[in-house]
Amino acid sequence: MKLFSVKLRASKDGKHISGAERITPYEKINTVINQLYHRLSRKEFDSINIKIDILKEQPLLVEKTLPVVNLTFKNHIEANKTAVQIIQKQTGLSEEKIKQLIDLIHSGASPDGENMRGAIIVDQKGNRLERDRFRGVRTTHVDYLERDKIIQKLIKKGFTERTADALALTTKNMLCPDIIVEYCISDEPDYLTGYISTKEAYYRLTPLKEKGNKKGGRIYFVKNGADIDEIYRFLEEKPVLIKDVGI
Repeated sequence: MKLFSVKLRASKDGKHISGAERITPYEKINTVINQLYHRLSRKEFDSINIKIDILKEQPLLVEKTLPVVNLTFKNHIEANKTAVQIIQKQTGLSEEKIKQLIDLIHSGASPDGENMRGAIIVDQKGNRLERDRFRGVRTTHVDYLERDKIIQKLIKKGFTERTADALALTTKNMLCPDIIVEYCISDEPDYLTGYISTKEAYYRLTPLKEKGNKKGGRIYFVKNGADIDEIYRFLEEKPVLIKDVGI
């Protein structure tokens, strides 16, 4: 079966606001576009770009996402302490360096003080490795084999479609051999739940950011000597379809 990547990106005044992607057969492209437009149209935008590409290779089929672990804290300070501990245990980086990187995400990691369009890449020595510090690296070409069924399953467990998207994306990230752990917070000021992912689990931490903060982004912590070209190729080009969720 021929499959297509359908991406919609919303922007305002030349700045990226929001985006979404699906992998779908040809006959469902119109339906998917309408669904994604409905989702993005809740944002204030002046431009939406639609991109449709046929997949050049068959997707990697994955049985399940990472298992989900929920952690709740008094405030974002306590949550980030736990995040630092998890990252330190996984990477061996100093607590000071991890805090610096997390602070960067919370204050605007792009060189102009705004949010990066993609993720920071940092190795176990603390070296920044992304090719472009405005763009970073973006994880794309990932979806669920039967998305509607997955969404309903998550909703019954008290989650939302936002969780489905984050879980799919980070599951793909953890399939990349060189990625050790991921840190993520949303750039939406009222969405305070963030996450840490390792090869073993997807940890949802609430609250991981301060209410009202419009900054957000991701950090991919990778092995020393990681093949950056292969990381970019896998995250941005390798299609992945997931069969079920680990809940």
